[in-house]
Amino acid sequence: MTTGREILLDVLASEGVTHIFGNPGTTELPLMDELAVHPEFRYVLALQENTAVGMADGYALVSGRPSFVNLHTSAGLGGGIGNLTNALWNRTPMVVTAGQQDRRHLIADPLLSGDLTGLAQAVSKWQHEVRHVDELATVLRRAFKDALTPPCGPVFVSMPMDMLEDSTDEPVPARSDIRRGAVAGGLSDAADLIAATPPERLAMVVGDEVSHADAIDEAVAVAEALGCPVFGAPLYGTLVFPTTHPLWKGMLIPFANAMNGQLGGFDRVLWVGGQIGLVYPWTPGPPIPESVELIHLGDDAGQIGRTYSTRLGMVGDVKASLAALAPLLRERCDAASAAAALERIGAEQAQGTEAFAQTAVERYDDAPMNPMAAGHALIEGLPDHAIVVDEAVTTGIYVRGFHRTGERHSYFFCRGGGLGWGMPAAVGAKLAAPDRPVLCTIGDGSAMYAIQSLWSAAHHDVPVVFAVVNNRQYKILKDNLMAQMGKAAETSNYVAMDLDDPPIDYVSLAQGLGVRSALVEKAHDVTDAVRTAFESGEPWLLELPISTG
Repeated sequence: MTTGREILLDVLASEGVTHIFGNPGTTELPLMDELAVHPEFRYVLALQENTAVGMADGYALVSGRPSFVNLHTSAGLGGGIGNLTNALWNRTPMVVTAGQQDRRHLIADPLLSGDLTGLAQAVSKWQHEVRHVDELATVLRRAFKDALTPPCGPVFVSMPMDMLEDSTDEPVPARSDIRRGAVAGGLSDAADLIAATPPERLAMVVGDEVSHADAIDEAVAVAEALGCPVFGAPLYGTLVFPTTHPLWKGMLIPFANAMNGQLGGFDRVLWVGGQIGLVYPWTPGPPIPESVELIHLGDDAGQIGRTYSTRLGMVGDVKASLAALAPLLRERCDAASAAAALERIGAEQAQGTEAFAQTAVERYDDAPMNPMAAGHALIEGLPDHAIVVDEAVTTGIYVRGFHRTGERHSYFFCRGGGLGWGMPAAVGAKLAAPDRPVLCTIGDGSAMYAIQSLWSAAHHDVPVVFAVVNNRQYKILKDNLMAQMGKAAETSNYVAMDLDDPPIDYVSLAQGLGVRSALVEKAHDVTDAVRTAFESGEPWLLELPISTG
């Protein structure tokens, strides 16, 4: 006979889980008791559930495997909702569990009971409460399988605490070996359409699915066969194309009117990945010009043709499908024309990149520190093979622009938009890639949503460098109100958007949570401060006071 708690750890081990992220409570005590004799699992303690989910998100994004999170009943699940929303948008494979109260008195509505599956419904792909120990192993196997099935995302399992103490003689089913590399249909037709388009009237857009599928090399092969400019999907959350490549044109701007302008010069766009035309906030006009024909390849059938008319949509594994598409394009497209276009676009990009960096350097003397200069100086301090986890809106556009790399899993941004993701995600990223340096760029407002992540970094000796860019306000909200030209803009009275009375001392906060810290007020000093922090081999926080831009 095997107990539920033993089954749980048996499945986790066979699914390759080595880290358990959580903040325990009474309904999780059977699991915590079992972990006392299983040192092969590392329990990563967060001081709040949203932080636990954020760490698990970063870990899964870097490792490429589903992470495992254990939350504390309905209150703990509620505490993790913010970053579960982000995980759903990030398409992060994650198995989330929470302890339900003892089934023997659920009818009496005891303390710490609740509708856990109902609470999780909006932030997970599916939800299930285990009814008896005989089904536990099957439910857990299904959870890990479905978390990785496109579209990837978090799944939720509620586990009554007494069920983990029950025993069964049902065998634990073996892990299934699932091959997901199905090639999309219609690739030959897509190649015909693309080859019939004048090269200067063709563009390619790549989304996060390219990175998730480990298909960056395949995307490069397709782009080089075409010799067309390549844009990142708006608000892409991870490196989707080498930012050092001559064909790279940067991210599509997530404003409808701006995106329309970026794509308006093309007849056809090959869009690789999930959602087309993501925008925030609302601006007039469609993001996709009516004159543009879309050719859409992705692994999520629900996104193909969902909002915008698609000339040809193809559903299949992104890596396998791009690999099959590239030779079809090379057969149909003129190699000399593609090579000439690559050289021309590359020269334009090199000139623009140099001018962008020069502008930043010219702003190094600004006081307070200019956001562009801060972003440039931070990136200049990065060691080789570093990972950047970015949740700093004011400097984010500059961090993206200056971060030049072709290494997969080197940049992460939260597409969900919920604050409090960056700091814990950086800790999770470092746990998944202990040999790679990790820099977290975080806004001052965002930092206060997950400041307790610093304690977890110190407690578990996770040497992340956290750079808090501090303008003492919710600047994105002010900017939106300014654009609306309403009463706030007329009166310069922005209610509840300033964080300067009293000002928050991030250096002291970090020290109180066990993390070394320093205030860096000049852009000229930022690069050396970043390098010194990394060389220490300890978690560090650098506070960078910046201007309003």
